[in-house]
Amino acid sequence: MAKFLERPLMFVYQIEKGQIVAFLTGYELAAGDDFDLTDQLSAQLRITHKIPKSNPGWPGQVQEYADKKGIDFFNAFKEIALPLLL
Repeated sequence: MAKFLERPLMFVYQIEKGQIVAFLTGYELAAGDDFDLTDQLSAQLRITHKIPKSNPGWPGQVQEYADKKGIDFFNAFKEIALPLLL
């Protein structure tokens, strides 16, 4: 997953929200119970940043975080995910 954060275009066609969500969904399905990054992201955003999970799920939380910080979806995702992966 760290490689995805470093060089996302090796894994997705475009660095856009839909591509990132699709990649992570597939990655988590393939990994099974061994990988739950999106659950960790959601909890981190809910607890630390007070961004509740709503109908759009974790992508909506990341988008709200991105909007608040004035950054794009991928950079917001990377900012939140990187500490969780270390």
